[in-house]
Amino acid sequence: MITKSPHRSNTARSQKISWPLILLSALAFGAITSCSDPESGPTTPAKTPSAQDSKAGKGRWSKARSNRDAENLTDEQREEIEQLEALGYTDGVHEAPDLMGVTRHQSDKTSGQYNLFTSAHSATAQLIDMQGKVLHEWSYPFSKVWPDYPKQDQLSTFWRRNYLFENGDLLAIYEGLGIIKVDKDSNLLWASGIRAHHDMQVMPDGSIYILSREANMVPRVNKNKAVLEDFVTVLGSDGEVKKSISLLVAMEKSKYGKLWNKKTNWDGDLFHTNSIKVLDGKFAHKNPAFAEGNILVSMLLPSLVGILDPSQEKFIWVKRGPYKFQHDPRVLENGNVQIFDNQGAGKETSRVLEMDPETWKPVWEFTGSDSQPFYSETCGLAQRLLNGNTLITESDFGRAFEITSEGEMVWEFYNPFRAGDEDQYIATMMEMYRLPDGFPLDWL
Repeated sequence: MITKSPHRSNTARSQKISWPLILLSALAFGAITSCSDPESGPTTPAKTPSAQDSKAGKGRWSKARSNRDAENLTDEQREEIEQLEALGYTDGVHEAPDLMGVTRHQSDKTSGQYNLFTSAHSATAQLIDMQGKVLHEWSYPFSKVWPDYPKQDQLSTFWRRNYLFENGDLLAIYEGLGIIKVDKDSNLLWASGIRAHHDMQVMPDGSIYILSREANMVPRVNKNKAVLEDFVTVLGSDGEVKKSISLLVAMEKSKYGKLWNKKTNWDGDLFHTNSIKVLDGKFAHKNPAFAEGNILVSMLLPSLVGILDPSQEKFIWVKRGPYKFQHDPRVLENGNVQIFDNQGAGKETSRVLEMDPETWKPVWEFTGSDSQPFYSETCGLAQRLLNGNTLITESDFGRAFEITSEGEMVWEFYNPFRAGDEDQYIATMMEMYRLPDGFPLDWL
């Protein structure tokens, strides 16, 4: 077990500029399937595709289309759409510490046994135990799914989010590029060119809720420049698009439009929606907005958390709070809402907030300090565990750690993978997810 103190440097990679900081022109992959074009969605099944297979179209996997090819666009507008389609994340931003793997483990105070771990160094996910031992690995390079895609547009092709099925199959989102499903042996089952990003949730009926986006011209928002529009998109278990709802339209139809000033969008990225959670209705008796089937989302750029009613296709509950550029709101078992607050606590300090949904005030928080630094300028997740502990993914610094409700750290893990031309950066940790007790692993 390594006991060295972590070395924290704010030295960023040469690609790092200013916030949105890690948004780079890296992922130009065509636009998402729009709500009016379900035919450009995915198809199934698929074996490992060859360059010739990638042109096969329906029956195997989908090719993405791009609004940059629309008629009546100026060359400048086409370039703007291409740049918006290229928003992505770098694979590492901070100097690598001397720490790797599990550096702290108080087994009598932790919750659970296994973790699903996703890192920005490659399109790979690992199942690890609490000692950091790798029990299984999935991997599928982007270039094998879409081998003919231009190399210059493949600068950031790691997996942003994964979902593990009980039989060992895995869903994986290539951030802003597409989504695939592989089996336990990393054989490709299907692939979709829809521009999936950030987050997803799999429902009991097999439906897959994702965030997707489309760069296009929306004159009512900006007559001259392209914008990036987010959608909640529902896929079938086979990856076929079933429905898409524009979050822009949902905001415009709601009474909360005044909370979002469309004149202050960030270079065309309107919301930068980064989280999606389908509500189970357990607390609808306290607030009808929390009814079963409604969707909790986080909109980073306006620092808003909202609930979408998919039947009305509009927001019915939207809150601004003490958080800034937040991620990962989720309803806890006690009915409160937990939020990863990236920048609301002040300079270079992040925190996890537990909000009372009625008063929308914090009832619990964990905040970084000089003695226990905790900061992720971008990304980040917080998972409440069965025993009341919280597992936190501090993405930018490549670290995950588990704390008790009193703030005691009982487990800590540093990303063993490196990034940069000389491996000088610790790879961004996209997610550390603790599997629930009793999760079937007989497929190992």
